[in-house]
Amino acid sequence: MSTATNAPAPPNDALVIRQLDAHTTIFSQPFSRGPVPFGGRSTAIKLRNGDVWLAASHPLDPATLKTITDLGDVKHIVVFDSEHKMFTKQYTDAFPSARLYFPPKAAAQWRKQGLITPEVEQRLFTYGTQGSVGNRPDPFEESTGGEIKSADFTHAHVNEVRGVLERRLSDLWRENPADCLGTLLNRAQDIAFFHVPTKTVIEADLLMNLPPSEQYSKTSARSTLPWLSHAARPGTKTHQRFVYHLAATNKAEMRAAARQVAGWDFDRIIPCHGDVIETGGKKAWTDTYAWFLEGN
Repeated sequence: MSTATNAPAPPNDALVIRQLDAHTTIFSQPFSRGPVPFGGRSTAIKLRNGDVWLAASHPLDPATLKTITDLGDVKHIVVFDSEHKMFTKQYTDAFPSARLYFPPKAAAQWRKQGLITPEVEQRLFTYGTQGSVGNRPDPFEESTGGEIKSADFTHAHVNEVRGVLERRLSDLWRENPADCLGTLLNRAQDIAFFHVPTKTVIEADLLMNLPPSEQYSKTSARSTLPWLSHAARPGTKTHQRFVYHLAATNKAEMRAAARQVAGWDFDRIIPCHGDVIETGGKKAWTDTYAWFLEGN
């Protein structure tokens, strides 16, 4: 088992580790793309059988490694989307027996890099490769007995890098802030997760709750950006337009997955970007995805 002495990343003075309840621990830190402060976050869930489920999205520093190993044996490591895999290898090396759950683009990139050996293949589940919209298998029904549930958005987002993505974000921001924000989200193949006992949804780019106050609470860096930080809150017209016009290229897929999440009995949302929505998460989701949830 790994210990804090062999953490692959250096100590992080800006990291905020917070236990939300007996099951849930979050790891929050500053993170920006171009001029936009988004914040970054990983989440660890201690399941009822003592196993640890981990959504890893930040460097595995000594404090993180000690906190996670103190929780129990890591048996599940998920990649939120194809963009949130920068530090996944650090976690899979530290917890080599964990099952892995990847979106298709991330799995393809790992295969190209030679990281998916026959042994890793045995532990890997790739979303978006089986079934059809509204009828895709959920691996956590078997592996956690349904304590964790997931919704597959991997075919609801742009899967190819458009020409605009190759331009500098700072240049794009000056020209059109909405396109800049859409650029960041449209590269993803997202998956949403739900921890049933704590009524908590855990997700990355599907819903943001800016500004990222907690994630910047240990740094002097600015956590807000005029207009955007307040416009990118759940339920605002900007956020609604964002998910409907910029994030979704397959609206049937997005509608099916958004309705699946809306059908879960949750109150809290832990986003990668922005503050935790401690209560009222269901309303935040249904307000933001209202255009997908309306009608038949």
